[in-house]
Amino acid sequence: MSEDSVHTYVAGQRWLSETELEQGLGLLTQVEGRMLTVLFPATGEIRHYASQQAPLARYRLLPDDRGQHADGWFFRVTEVENRGGILHYIGQREDTQETTSLPEAQLAAQVATQHPLTRILAGKTDRLDMYRLRQQAQRHLQRWQQSSVAGLLGARAQLLPHQLYIAHTVADRYQPRVLLADEVGLGKTIEAGLILQRRLLSGRSQRVAIIVPDSLCHQWLIELKRRFALAFSLFDQERCEQTVEEHDNVFSAEQLVVVPQSLLQSERWQTQLAAADFDLLIVDEAHRIAPKTAHFAQLQQLCTAIPSVLLLTATPEQAGLDGHFARLQLLDPDRFHSLEQFIAEQQSYQQLTPLAEVLARVGADKLLDRLLDHYGTGRLMFRNSRAHVGGFPERQCHPVALDADDGEAFATKASWLKQLLSAHKAEKFILICHSSAQVQELYDFLRIQHGIHAAVFHEGMSLLERDRAAEFFASPEDGCPILLCSEIGSEGRNFQFAHHLVLFDLPTHPDLLEQRIGRLDRLGQAETVQIHVPYLTDSRDAYLYQWYEAMQAFRAPNAVGAMLYDEFHEQLQAFLTGDYHDELGFAEVLDATAERAEQLREQIKQGRDRLQELNAYRPQQADAILAAIAADERQQQLTEFMHDFWNRFGLDYDEFNAESGWLRPTEHMRIQLPGLPDDGLTVTFSRDYALANEQVEFLSWDHPQVQHALELLSTDSFGSTSVALIQNRALPAGAWFIELSYTSQLTTAPELVAHEFYPQQAIRILLDSQGRDLTARVQAAAFDKQLQFVDKKQARALLQQLRQNIQQHIHTAWQPAEAQQQVLLDQAEQLLEQRMASAQQRMRELKQRNPAVRQSEIDALQARHQQLRAALAKPMLQLDSVRIVVNSPA
Repeated sequence: MSEDSVHTYVAGQRWLSETELEQGLGLLTQVEGRMLTVLFPATGEIRHYASQQAPLARYRLLPDDRGQHADGWFFRVTEVENRGGILHYIGQREDTQETTSLPEAQLAAQVATQHPLTRILAGKTDRLDMYRLRQQAQRHLQRWQQSSVAGLLGARAQLLPHQLYIAHTVADRYQPRVLLADEVGLGKTIEAGLILQRRLLSGRSQRVAIIVPDSLCHQWLIELKRRFALAFSLFDQERCEQTVEEHDNVFSAEQLVVVPQSLLQSERWQTQLAAADFDLLIVDEAHRIAPKTAHFAQLQQLCTAIPSVLLLTATPEQAGLDGHFARLQLLDPDRFHSLEQFIAEQQSYQQLTPLAEVLARVGADKLLDRLLDHYGTGRLMFRNSRAHVGGFPERQCHPVALDADDGEAFATKASWLKQLLSAHKAEKFILICHSSAQVQELYDFLRIQHGIHAAVFHEGMSLLERDRAAEFFASPEDGCPILLCSEIGSEGRNFQFAHHLVLFDLPTHPDLLEQRIGRLDRLGQAETVQIHVPYLTDSRDAYLYQWYEAMQAFRAPNAVGAMLYDEFHEQLQAFLTGDYHDELGFAEVLDATAERAEQLREQIKQGRDRLQELNAYRPQQADAILAAIAADERQQQLTEFMHDFWNRFGLDYDEFNAESGWLRPTEHMRIQLPGLPDDGLTVTFSRDYALANEQVEFLSWDHPQVQHALELLSTDSFGSTSVALIQNRALPAGAWFIELSYTSQLTTAPELVAHEFYPQQAIRILLDSQGRDLTARVQAAAFDKQLQFVDKKQARALLQQLRQNIQQHIHTAWQPAEAQQQVLLDQAEQLLEQRMASAQQRMRELKQRNPAVRQSEIDALQARHQQLRAALAKPMLQLDSVRIVVNSPA
């Protein structure tokens, strides 16, 4: 593509319109006197121009260029002949390898109008600052793609080592199938979100379904958006019925969906969910789906159909060891096929604990790795304890024995509650009881009889009503002093800004009691958790309180509660129902419970749970992840880049304070940013500020708005062409240079994550007007500092003079660009061979010691290795941007 030094217009020539580049390649159909008629076949438009002032640029292919015939096939030019002003291209067809010859009139009308060469020859240029912004984006994108913690940078959450270790370990696996089973309050939801975000951003996952209890659907949607800037869609019964007419499979309508557990009870929707080609399934509160039920069988079908599965449960053995085994079977039925064998294996692992403790203490990580490799569930289950992680508050229990007749039980306890609130007017309380009816009765008592405002939270309310109640309670300015919850108040909600918990009644299962207390006793709780337990003497709750106290359930997290329940619930039942009042017999139950609890805690301390802890959290490796995040956050660089981006693309940023500001669109906005409402939003680049101000959007390199900016400046035409002046007295006036930026990348399936080895590379070539390569002699940064802005009119005039030479220089630059690319490819190949060989060797050795390693994981590593090796042999090199620099000494 070039322009003849002297215009000779001949019908049949191909020209580009400088003012309407989007019209494609024009065909000169008529030359009559001083008037030209040009047809643009791509749009069917016809334009008439005066020949002396026609805004047209001649289109010409050079030898080695790739052209396209109007019929769609491509050819490689070997020779160009000018026959009476019409260019004839001789070359080789790519499909048949035959030699072909065609006049330029037969070229396809669709040309790459956004290609920098096309834009340069048509006189389309961008401002110098936009060109610089594009170069910055290329560098930032490359660094982000190479980051070992990409996808872990953007969570609005504390950077907790145990969560980051699990997320980093699981997210990078081929089709991970794991049980996240940290104790209550350790942040399994955050772990799942981190894994999810890293897999989505890396390309390892594209379609995700999250199954949660119905009462937690809305909270999951909010948490995904608020903490991870992930927009999921809720597919409940109503949404499915609305969508069924538009899609054969309703779940094909969205990539990211949240599904209530109750929907699985419908065979129709469950079948469609299993057939919807999701590649990642997350199941919250997995212990609530009991084995040997139709609901469990439906979940089993989903786990079989979807390759990657995360099961979340804080109580992995709540339904007994057989229930725990059944959930492990969901993940790997081939490995876990015999409950008896599984139990025997678990018992045998206790003898490994002393050695593992020593290796952990002296920091012998490699030896510890090999030892823990023998542990059967080590790759499938991650379970941290509070004692191992640390940083949790203390608990204090305040039992209150009340005397009253049976008919006065509620009034007595309610009156006590009113006195408690009156004694702590400046503090917030959460009350949990069994039924929604009792919640309403308490609400009426406090509001009507005593004028005390309360928020209510129970299963009879809609999700929106529950969220409003939680918000009303949380508000420090005009909120209420107490939140009254039915049992669902102990599920999934975190209220650690309060530290008073009232257990108006007591549940019969220790794990449910632990879930209640865990709403306040969590990471982030700054105060001692005060647990208030009112009970009537000689009542059901009086017996339960003493039994729970015997196992120390109020003092610290109760890991042995489920096992104690299995052993003692039948003996306890007689006292709870009033069928047995032998206090001596009850004292024996309490003594036996206390003794057995101590035995079980000692077994856990000495046995397999300690191995789980060592496997689920390696401090040294977690510290390395934290250090990588600190290095790659680059908050100042991100702030400067996004401010420049907003300025160039028509968005206003009004600073509120040093940490935040109001970002809003204007009438001059060039593009739409994801998640930016018409009235704008408050944003911050500070994680600490975002944690303290949840209404503020936290921007990181992982955030969709930042990713959108990087993608826009890497794939669209913004900043791809520019003209600048240099004032250098040592150079002759009019001397000019062409700076070319190429991108090199691999074209592979997203799940191969090729950018870990070969991110999108930027290759720079600098030529002078004679075509000499100055790239190595003139550094980019030093050269850029000397350049000055050129207005569009002057830039167009300069380009008109240099069109023919520009195309020839771009042609010349291709060879040194390929040479630079080959150096990068050789480096990437070395890295690939080194890492993949090590990974495959590690997995082969691991499989010899641990049957939980699937052969499919090893096969996938080998396949990925071969596919990436093949991709490195066929890189895609593209011209990304062009800058013309002309010397104009003052």
